[in-house]
Amino acid sequence: MSGNSHITFGERINRLRRAAQYRPSWGLAAIAAVFVAAGALAFDALTPQTVSVGMFYVGLVLIGFWFPSPKAALVLALLATPLVIAGYWITIPDNTPAWEVYLNRALAIGAVWITAGFVWHIRVLEKNLQRQMNITDALSREMNHRVGNHLQLVTSFLRQQAHDSPNEELRRALGLAESRVMVIGKIQRLLSHSEPSQMVESRAFLKMIVGEVRSALLDSNQVKITVQADSAELTSMSAIVLGAMLLELTNNALKYAFPDGMKGTLLVRFSVSDHKHIVEFEDDGIGIPHGCSPDGFGIRSVEGLARLLEGSMTCGPARQSNARPGTKWRAVIPA
Repeated sequence: MSGNSHITFGERINRLRRAAQYRPSWGLAAIAAVFVAAGALAFDALTPQTVSVGMFYVGLVLIGFWFPSPKAALVLALLATPLVIAGYWITIPDNTPAWEVYLNRALAIGAVWITAGFVWHIRVLEKNLQRQMNITDALSREMNHRVGNHLQLVTSFLRQQAHDSPNEELRRALGLAESRVMVIGKIQRLLSHSEPSQMVESRAFLKMIVGEVRSALLDSNQVKITVQADSAELTSMSAIVLGAMLLELTNNALKYAFPDGMKGTLLVRFSVSDHKHIVEFEDDGIGIPHGCSPDGFGIRSVEGLARLLEGSMTCGPARQSNARPGTKWRAVIPA
């Protein structure tokens, strides 16, 4: 499968935008126009009347793509028109009938102005598209800002509810919900500083996520979290889903793998193999009882997140041990 098959629509638009924004400076474009015009006149002077030179003048107008203003193509057409006419007087005379020579020049002028209209129209459309993209980016940043504020409000609400609740189990559940919303909010704020289609470096992102998860733990000394990650590019969508998966698996491990304040370690691995992202989450806790299959809300959420990226999730013991076999989750996601 080609690596380009997983490029998002937003990334394609972003690449087109970068390509459109790359143009030589105004001075270089002007120098190119002068050289093409001089080359056209030189070619005219060295060839018989029967040879068409329209290609050179069409090329001169196409340089209008390099100028900042869409009207540059029309200005170049105004420059090319008298050059086409002047070429009639400097070309080498031959036995071509006069009407063919006039028709040749007229067709060259027509091609020049048709090309100028095309270039001008494309440049105007490009300007309008760029304006719409700027508006969309501004609205996206505003929406991200509002979403971040709402997540912060939800976090504060959950914290207050947990503080006021007389039930210990309910306080713990609300505390876990608060930590989830808080980490998701931090992921959202991190990615809101970049464009939706911008790629995210995996190693730095996963270490940042683990750091945020660690800071949200009620007892940061209870569990040690280690990250081993290859460097790869993730889309914003993949980064959000991976962050949410790590959050759910960490909360699940804290809830079941290390009961009664047991200390332990968590290992997060991220690797790339055969156009696939492989995420492994391993703990050294008490493991899953023999014959039982994990089917809690958090695990169903993780499996759903993996399917969202067209991936799969498997689970098994992390090591051969009766006391603390641990649990190893492995997600395979198309890169």
